Amino acid sequence: MKKFLSVIIALSLALLMTVFVSAAEEIEIPLDADHIGPCTAGGAEIVTISDGSITANEIALFALNLPQNVDLDNTVVLHIKGSCEGDFRVWLLADGQTEEKGIEITFSNQWKASEYGVTAPAEFEKYIELTAEDYDAQNMTTANRIAFKGPSYGVNLTNLTIDYVGVIYGSIEEVEADAVAEAQPFADAAAAALEAANAATDEASLNSALADAQSAVDSLTEKSALGFPGVNDLLKSAKDAVKQIEGIINAAAAEEALNAIQGDIDAVNSALTAAQSAGNDIDALTAALTDAQSAAAKIEEAASANNFSVISDASKEAKNTVSEIEDLLKAAEDAKKAEEEAARKAAEEAAAKKKQTIIITVVIVAVVAIIAVIAVVAASAVKKKKK
Repeated sequence: MKKFLSVIIALSLALLMTVFVSAAEEIEIPLDADHIGPCTAGGAEIVTISDGSITANEIALFALNLPQNVDLDNTVVLHIKGSCEGDFRVWLLADGQTEEKGIEITFSNQWKASEYGVTAPAEFEKYIELTAEDYDAQNMTTANRIAFKGPSYGVNLTNLTIDYVGVIYGSIEEVEADAVAEAQPFADAAAAALEAANAATDEASLNSALADAQSAVDSLTEKSALGFPGVNDLLKSAKDAVKQIEGIINAAAAEEALNAIQGDIDAVNSALTAAQSAGNDIDALTAALTDAQSAAAKIEEAASANNFSVISDASKEAKNTVSEIEDLLKAAEDAKKAEEEAARKAAEEAAAKKKQTIIITVVIVAVVAIIAVIAVVAASAVKKKKK
């Protein structure tokens, strides 16, 4: 079933790449000398015409004749393809001339390439909506030509090559509707790929779904260059599908990586349990710390080998556990030092007390001896006195 779905998606994408039915009729303007319109710069002699393309370089402008005139207040959409080495503008020219403006009477809004995503040098494909209006206030009523002009007054065109010009007598909304209708199946293909990824049970199926979704994104990216918001929305949804499929793949890979270090995670946790029950047994605590450090090092190595957050989190947790065991070991070592210090002080105090007792005894004996001597001396003195 999954293989069948992939085949259907692939065939649909291939068909969509070759078939496009537009509700709005597009009339192509042949890019030859017969369709170069008049302007002050000249006619066909001012441009280079080759293999169905027109190139204009170091001239102010050139004009193309419209298949049908565009009357005042009506809208026309130009579909242009080509390349450029500098910025350029496009607008309609009125059918007529005046003393003030001659034959170059601006008769619509002006479209500037750089304001619509064309950064020279570049290849481009754009749809341009122009609405006929008496811009120069010369009392004109209809447009008969398209002007391709430099980006600003006094600045010439730089290697502007036009490979295709199509004219649609309608609004940009109609054209966008057609573009969205053409792009919609690619977005549907991306959504189907996401559905397949959610149902996948093996890596090959996930990778196949990702490839299908990415193919749809690539096609929509190409179509989004036309600048239609509706197509851009479809592209966003397709990109979201790719991102979600990548998330599914990454989650599966992360789970596999986590399973690979689960033994080390368990070893760190077991070491902590052993340390917590070791009391002040320094040997047991040292052994637990060694085990935790060894397992934590393996987890850190796994975290360095990939960018899975679940592995990074496991590494941080292992390091925290090692620190906790280090604290327990330090507390035990401090307790042992305190016990040894207390024993040392007790021994010193006992020795001092013993020494004090001996001194007191000696003093007492000495005093007694002195008293005895004094008594003897006194007795002898009394005895002599009686004689």
